[in-house]
Amino acid sequence: MTTLHSPPSAPTTSRDGYPAHYFAGLPTLLRLVARREWKIGLITLAVFLLINLATATSINSMYPTPEKRVSLQRGPGSNAAFRFLLGPLRDIDSAAAVTVWRAGLFLVAALAVCAALMVVRQTRKEEELGRSELVRAAATGSLASLAAAVIVATVFCVVVALGVSLMLLPLDAAGIDVAAVFIQYLSTGLAGIGIAAVAAQIATTSHIANLTASTVVFIGYALRGVADAINGWDWLRWVSPMGWAELIAPFNGNHVGWALLSLSVCAVGLMIAGWVVAHRDMDAGLIAPRPGPAQTARLGSLPAVARRLSGPMLASWAGAIVVYASVVGFMQPSIDDLARDNQQIMSLIEMTGINATLSELFGTTIIGFLAVAASAWAVSVATRLRSEETEARAEFVLTTPTSRTSYFLTYAGVAALGVVVVLAAAAVGMVVGNGIAGGGWTTAVANTVIAAAAQIPAALVIATFAVALYGLAPRLVPAGWLIVVAAFLLGPLAGMFDLPQWVDDLSPFTHTPKVPVMPMEWTPVAVMLAIAVVFTVAGLIGFRRRDVG
Repeated sequence: MTTLHSPPSAPTTSRDGYPAHYFAGLPTLLRLVARREWKIGLITLAVFLLINLATATSINSMYPTPEKRVSLQRGPGSNAAFRFLLGPLRDIDSAAAVTVWRAGLFLVAALAVCAALMVVRQTRKEEELGRSELVRAAATGSLASLAAAVIVATVFCVVVALGVSLMLLPLDAAGIDVAAVFIQYLSTGLAGIGIAAVAAQIATTSHIANLTASTVVFIGYALRGVADAINGWDWLRWVSPMGWAELIAPFNGNHVGWALLSLSVCAVGLMIAGWVVAHRDMDAGLIAPRPGPAQTARLGSLPAVARRLSGPMLASWAGAIVVYASVVGFMQPSIDDLARDNQQIMSLIEMTGINATLSELFGTTIIGFLAVAASAWAVSVATRLRSEETEARAEFVLTTPTSRTSYFLTYAGVAALGVVVVLAAAAVGMVVGNGIAGGGWTTAVANTVIAAAAQIPAALVIATFAVALYGLAPRLVPAGWLIVVAAFLLGPLAGMFDLPQWVDDLSPFTHTPKVPVMPMEWTPVAVMLAIAVVFTVAGLIGFRRRDVG
């Protein structure tokens, strides 16, 4: 463990021996962090804008008149499950107000999480990889890296909040309402930054820091949901930034004073993080992974090592999917209320020729969304493989009798197995939530399991493509995230963009059989499985021929 010392070029020292200029080198680090984050930030901004655009389009299409919006308020808007997920629908005077209700709180929480991940990525992750120690060896202050990460994350939050709020102007939103939405997003994002700054200092790994910060945000989201769904629990809105975001109430009072509490969380978090940075050793923290035994016979094989390294990460993915799927499943029995007094929805269902209820269609659609998340798990495995290689650990493993073939196929198997596990977790969550809400068990189990199983081939295509990128050219592995986003936009969300069919067909999820609401088709399943095998073989050949390290 390395103790922080003032570099020789540090200007002066204070009485406690630390550099008096804590922010030395900040402009240079700002440029470095911005260069690292601008691509991820741009993609995230595009996703936020697309989701809001799709939401606004659907609201204008399904609820174009005040009468239709009244039916929405009296139906889903008054349902406890919808209030838990989206909050109460208090204002229906404009499409902008309904759009903010439909997408607002969930995207507000998502912005806080994205900002938190950005801060952790540029602080604890850099420290974990050993790059922070190299930066600190130069003429940089102890707080410069943290300050650079916070400033870039703040700019990111400002841009996203500005983009989301300005999109409401064409929907007849008043200027003061747009300003309230901007403050709602920005203040909650800043609270996420403060939380992540502390988490990055107390956790010794970026994974634990990300999990800690995200959990704090989502616990606040859940507490706010309980306050909205259950009478007498209103006080739960007052204990978290997500509750304060709801209390701002754009289009229904615009009580922006609540944002001061989120700003206070950010300020206090940054002060705590700054103090800890200036007084702790490099790589130190309060929350650390439990060390393994000094000797063990449980890691005598490559599959055992892969299970040990990937198991905790898979457990966190599956756990998050179970929680989300449970909430959505809890809402599923109430989905049919959407069709109440809305002849347009009933007409659309009849035009499709599908003999299914809106609830069944909803369940199949959500499973399709979660299948994309399952494929994203495989991209994280490929990213982990790349890190293992760049940090020379893969080379150590390959110096043993372990062959390249077994090494590659073992981790390809981990990626594929994880896809199945995540989809199984999604099915379990949907079934449990649906059953608790009174939607039944037997039919729900059968329908959900069939829908989840049908998504496996498409998810495996993305998974094996990501692993093939690692085998062929590790530097291209980050492109796997772009493939996941593209597959999502051209598959489950293809109806938003009215693109040519050949473009939509580029996504494997477009070809997934829509069972159980439509008959099973085996040809696309066989083709997608064959493509997955081809990607795996191509990746294996590339891995066996290229240099490692």
